[in-house]
Amino acid sequence: MTDRVPRGLPFRAMRWGLRSGLAIGVVLALGWAPIFDWMAPGGIGRDAPDLTARTRSPMQPMVVLISIDGLAPRFLATTVTPNIDRLARGGLVAIEAQTVVPSITMTSHASMISGVSPGVHGIRFNRYQPWSRIAFPTIYSVCKRAQLRCGLFAGKRKFAHFAENEPGVESYRWGPDAHSVIEQSLDYIRTASPDFAMLHLAEVDWSGHGDGWGSEPQRKSIRMIDALLGGFIDELNDWLERPYVLIVTSDHGGHDQGHGTDHPDDVAIPWIAWGAGIAAGQLADVHTEDTAATVVSLLGVEVPGDWTGRPKL
Repeated sequence: MTDRVPRGLPFRAMRWGLRSGLAIGVVLALGWAPIFDWMAPGGIGRDAPDLTARTRSPMQPMVVLISIDGLAPRFLATTVTPNIDRLARGGLVAIEAQTVVPSITMTSHASMISGVSPGVHGIRFNRYQPWSRIAFPTIYSVCKRAQLRCGLFAGKRKFAHFAENEPGVESYRWGPDAHSVIEQSLDYIRTASPDFAMLHLAEVDWSGHGDGWGSEPQRKSIRMIDALLGGFIDELNDWLERPYVLIVTSDHGGHDQGHGTDHPDDVAIPWIAWGAGIAAGQLADVHTEDTAATVVSLLGVEVPGDWTGRPKL
C-alpha cells in the first residue's frame, strides 16, 4: 500500500516557506541593516557642472563644512584643542548649539544639509538604506541648480546615502579614518577648486561608543582631530588662491556610551564659523538646521524659502 500525503500539506509548506523567507528578509532589513553599510559605494564621481553660464566672482569664498561626529561641546573646555580654540576665538561661535531628536548621525546630518527637521526630510534611520531617499532638497540640490562644484568626504560608509541620489555631489569619497578623509578632500580642493566641500570625521563618535563620552580615549580622539584640522588649515593657507570659510560643528553629543535621546548632553553641539569676512563674536539659539542656510548664503545663493533653518551670518 502506497503512503499518501494530504493534498493540502505541500501547499501549506510552500506558504510557510514563503512567509518565513519574507519574515527573515524583514528582520535582515530592519534588525540587521547595518550590514548594508558595507555594500555602500566607497566613491562616486560625476562630471563637473557646466561653468560657462556662471557669473560668479573667482574670489567668491569656498565653504568647507566639517562635522566632527559625536563632539560634545562640554569637553572642549577641558581638552587641549589649540586649533579649534583658535577658530572659536577668531570666528562666530555658538558655545552650545542644538541638534535634532533623535540625536543620531544620519538624522542629524540630513537636517544639517537640508535645513529642515526630521519630520520633514524623513530620515529617521541610522544606516545605509539604498531604498530610501531624503524627501527634501539639500545643499547639494542647490549646488546642482546653481551649477556649483561640490564634494562630500566621509568617515562612515553609510554617508554614500547622501551622495547616490544627489547629482549635485560631484565627488564623494569614503575614508577609513580622518586622515584619509582629509587627504581625499584636499586632493579634490586642489584639482577642482570647488565651491563647497563637506567633511565628516568619525573617530570621536567611535571612541565615545567604545569607552564613553568624556573618557580619556575619546579626549585623545578629540586631540587627534584637532591636530588634523590644524594641518588642513595650514594646507589651505599654503596654496589656496581664493578666500574660504570653515564651519565646524557636530551631529550630536552623547553621555555614557551612547546618544540619540533629547538628553541635554546628547543634543548639545558646537558650532563655529571662521574665515573670510567672518567677524569674531558669539551666537545664541543656533540649531543644526541653520547650518544648511548659512552655507547656501555664504555661497551667494538664495536660501530656499521652505527651509526652516536661517543663515547665521
